[in-house]
Amino acid sequence: MVNKILNHFKNHGLFSTIAWLYNCILFKFRMRNVKSVDFEEIEIDKSEKKFLTPKSKPNIFIVASIPYYDIGGGQRCSQLAKTFNIMGYNVIYLYAFKSSESVRFDLSMPMAKHIFIDENTCKKIKSDVTKNDLFIFESPSPKFKDILDLAIERECKICYENIDNWETSLGSTVYNEDMLKRLLLHSDVLVGTAKPLVKQLEDYLVKYNIPSKPVLYLANAVDDELFCGNKELVKPDDLKTDKVTLLYYGSLWGEWFDWDLLINLAKKHPHYCFNIIGDYSNIKSITDAAPNNIHFLGLKKQCDLPAYLKYVDYSLIPFKPGEISDYVSPLKIFEYISMYTKVLCTELPDVKGYPNVYCGNTVEAWESIIESNPKLDKTAADEFILNNTWRARITEILNIVHPENNTSILKDKLSVIILNYNNKNVIFKCVNTLLKYNEIYKYKIIVVDNGSVDGSYEELQNRYQNNEIILLQNEKNGCSSGRNLGVANSDSEYIMFLDSDQWVTNKYWLQPYENIIQTHSDFGLIGWAAGFYNNKNRAYHVVDSFPYRYMPCNMLCRYDIGYLGSGGMITKRETFDNIEGFDVFYDPTCYEDTDFSMKVRNLGKEIYYCPYLGVIHLPHQTTKSGSKEHQELTAKKQEYFTRKWLKTNPSLFKYKK
Repeated sequence: MVNKILNHFKNHGLFSTIAWLYNCILFKFRMRNVKSVDFEEIEIDKSEKKFLTPKSKPNIFIVASIPYYDIGGGQRCSQLAKTFNIMGYNVIYLYAFKSSESVRFDLSMPMAKHIFIDENTCKKIKSDVTKNDLFIFESPSPKFKDILDLAIERECKICYENIDNWETSLGSTVYNEDMLKRLLLHSDVLVGTAKPLVKQLEDYLVKYNIPSKPVLYLANAVDDELFCGNKELVKPDDLKTDKVTLLYYGSLWGEWFDWDLLINLAKKHPHYCFNIIGDYSNIKSITDAAPNNIHFLGLKKQCDLPAYLKYVDYSLIPFKPGEISDYVSPLKIFEYISMYTKVLCTELPDVKGYPNVYCGNTVEAWESIIESNPKLDKTAADEFILNNTWRARITEILNIVHPENNTSILKDKLSVIILNYNNKNVIFKCVNTLLKYNEIYKYKIIVVDNGSVDGSYEELQNRYQNNEIILLQNEKNGCSSGRNLGVANSDSEYIMFLDSDQWVTNKYWLQPYENIIQTHSDFGLIGWAAGFYNNKNRAYHVVDSFPYRYMPCNMLCRYDIGYLGSGGMITKRETFDNIEGFDVFYDPTCYEDTDFSMKVRNLGKEIYYCPYLGVIHLPHQTTKSGSKEHQELTAKKQEYFTRKWLKTNPSLFKYKK
């Protein structure tokens, strides 16, 4: 946050920075309950409510053992809650046991409610529970009995996730056989997070004479927006490095952690530098005796971990094989792979064959791997991660419990238009994911090349030769003219614009937009990125400057914003034609999307901001934002924009920050 403030001061001056901070603090204060340890309702200022639309049904109930913020927010139940939220669902998080960690982070809580389970919990949530809501239970704890009863009574969908071998010491506080049998009986779908756990579920169904039902193998996964190996990240100050730099993060206690392996390897190789992230308050005997090249960095927020992974040679999973570890799908291994690290792991059944993962159970095996210096395969990592994200896991559950999601009002009615300008590094990920997730929508993909000289146009021609995409060449480099050209070559009822440095994340990526289109007859434009004007009537703060991207977690969309960004816009072809498309004065770039938003509103239509579009954005791959040339271009375009709209309709500048 300090860097954000300094950058803002550098770019905008003292008084503007003070105003920006005031707005951020005010918004954060209004949503203060979302940051609390527990909360039962998100507070929204009355003056804002009229601009907001609540999320639609079904609700998602995550019924967990521990609170969201434990382990820095990195455990499976927290990842499911976060991902359901960014897919546009209303999430209610219930947990059975208070945190026992020595550090508690003030994390953003991506949910409508976060409640400790006690005798009053069902009363607190009863009014929220409706037919077809989805309850996900992560253990057979007797503390969940009343919640399960409520879900059954209201005819909700139920999923039981078998995430550990609860018949070992891990289940001492949560395993209850009667509760297990009830979960197995009433679940619509069962999930095993490791292959042995799937087998265990199948054996339970036979053992307890329960009718067959879907049993899915859904290992842990990665938040690939957070753990993105292509991002530029600053090296953390406390990361220790040497000839070989290694890193582990996660839980440090338990009979399954192989401290002997780490300590003996560290003693044998003093120039191997080990960084250990986690709560070490209860393992003092180990930390005191550890060699000085093992560094204990303490517990970190999950959002801080990618920067550590960016600067290490190997990431570690030192788990002893046995009745606990053999049933584990390490969540962190997907994050390690996504950040392009080589992984040293003990021989766990579930990770065999994963890319860039090297297994061995002894000091000699690990040092042999390190000395051989295996080559990192980024392509294999990317292909693996594409199928192992949290959105992919959730999609498989939704396929079973809500098959109605597999129809769309946009089917065969949509064209997706992408501009490419010297963006060879990411354009193919954009196109490939659009093709991968086109089962429901059957949209047309139109790529407009703006005169690239990096070979990307030629490679697009070579890769997609079977009418998979429509490839066009613009006679000049222009965002407005390029998009207008794309629309001119489309006959679809709806038009969507994506940037080449965006890619699609899941099968249902357009569903939140569909909900808005179906319920808002005044819709003219929907966008994933948005901003406001300042007192000089210039495009100013963007939603990313505010907590929760300026959207309460129980809300779907809002229209008290000034303009929308082009990456992720959707509109009707009729609207596009009525406003005569993008103004080509803004070529090559800057302010064309801001102007387009104003033209839509000037037509009498509304623009809606919805942050739940299923895309990831790797920004500034084309414009090189921040350069002197880009700043000069921005100044020229914003002057034209402001004069144009002060003359045309100054009332459209009403949403300011």
